Amino acid sequence: MESTLPPSLTDGATLQGNELGWTIAAFPKALEEAKSLGFACLGGQFQFRLSDGTYEMYWLNADSDERRVGETWLRFVHRSCYEVATGFMLLVQQTDFHKQAWQWPLLRSSLKKALDGLVFEAYFVSEEKYSSLQTQN
Repeated sequence: MESTLPPSLTDGATLQGNELGWTIAAFPKALEEAKSLGFACLGGQFQFRLSDGTYEMYWLNADSDERRVGETWLRFVHRSCYEVATGFMLLVQQTDFHKQAWQWPLLRSSLKKALDGLVFEAYFVSEEKYSSLQTQN
């Protein structure tokens, strides 16, 4: 979504197509970095990324609520990152990703590769980008 994210924010992420995905270990650090740089997090979902394709678990998502009327950008940045972090950690704690991978017959033969390719695809936006998204809707 945001093509000009600072390198410190994309640390630990891989790019596939035009989507960035962070490892489970790297994503909480990205949220902290986003807050320090003034980027909000709109949310994201888990994916298995393998060389033969992406297996998106759109039902395993953690999103933030929209910016509230009168909410400062800084407040939205902190709230959005907190909401996504809370949802992300809950999913990490409660989800059996092995079982999720097993749902795809193509992944059953390569479960280790699937689990090694697990990322959280997230969307970070600057205030300017967020404003442009709002005018498109």
